[in-house]
Amino acid sequence: MQKELINKRIDLLLSITERAGKYRNNRPYKAWLPENVTDATASQNDYVKYLCKGTPKTIYDGRFVAVSGFIFAVVDGKYSILANLRGQGTPDYQGYWNAPCGYLERFENSKQGIQREIFEECGFIIDTKDLKIKHVETEPEECNNGNVTIRHTAFLGKIKPEYVNKTGGEENEVDSVKWIPIDELDNYKWAFNHRKTIEKYAPKKWKRKLVEFYYASLF
Repeated sequence: MQKELINKRIDLLLSITERAGKYRNNRPYKAWLPENVTDATASQNDYVKYLCKGTPKTIYDGRFVAVSGFIFAVVDGKYSILANLRGQGTPDYQGYWNAPCGYLERFENSKQGIQREIFEECGFIIDTKDLKIKHVETEPEECNNGNVTIRHTAFLGKIKPEYVNKTGGEENEVDSVKWIPIDELDNYKWAFNHRKTIEKYAPKKWKRKLVEFYYASLF
């Protein structure tokens, strides 16, 4: 049984890292901006890159649908949420905490996308079978930069605190990773609307049998 679990963890890791490598090797993708997009409006988008003045412009595509993962587990006897501290390499909210999140790439579905982000940011391996699409947010004021956001949840069993990469998996973008007890949310500064969302999705009663959860980090 233990050998089967280890093999499954390895298969998951290979799948995630393969997609992460594909993600890094295939950006930026080229797309044309309409001619009526002015320099003023284009400068508001961090992803717009100018080739040269007076010519069509290159932008990153695949940056319009965001994914987020609200992963709950029992850690040291407390119901907790997986979160990471945003570093100086992030475009906003440096020094704030958030649930793992990022952008969906064109070759993956939403569960694969947040699975990859959780691994990249937190060094934690989760099976897509444990993820549930909770909500698709389309209201611009509820989404960072107006992106459509697909929110996911997972309710796991008991987790050992060391089952994450505590320093984060993305250099300069993640300064720390931890399981934060739900009753200690007020002790942290939260990015985006994640504080409100965590409270909304946190289970009132733990429905899943509390068993040891094995799809943890290989770090």
